[in-house]
Amino acid sequence: MAAMNRVLTLALYLAMTGCASDGVGRTDRHQREGVSQSLEGLNQGLRAGTWSRVERFFSPTYQEGYGELRDRMEARFRAEQIIDLQFTVNRVLERDGLVNAQVRWRKSWVSKTGIPGKSEGLSDFILKPHGSSYRVQQITGDPLF
Repeated sequence: MAAMNRVLTLALYLAMTGCASDGVGRTDRHQREGVSQSLEGLNQGLRAGTWSRVERFFSPTYQEGYGELRDRMEARFRAEQIIDLQFTVNRVLERDGLVNAQVRWRKSWVSKTGIPGKSEGLSDFILKPHGSSYRVQQITGDPLF
């Protein structure tokens, strides 16, 4: 009987830890998918090349300054056309109501004078949940804009 209790206890323990692990994986996967969807929307807006298509992805409390970000991006839109932009979300961590997403990005563009360019980098996007999407609070690491 004692051996049977140990087996049942072990089975219960494995079932509980397995469920906890799956739950964490699903939450992480769910967050990663949500961040990826938000970044895909940002990607489409950036490729369209207008501030009005990307402003909803940025928080008005953007850390480096919302107005400066808008001016810098509008200058880039006038100077170049994005041909390809890819975001790959590496990891997602949540703390104090904010989400830190480590994102690898690759960008190809053509300047208005016809000169092609490429860049890539690794950035941390600090995001604040906003409804079913996220708004960018800050971007650190390699500069995307």
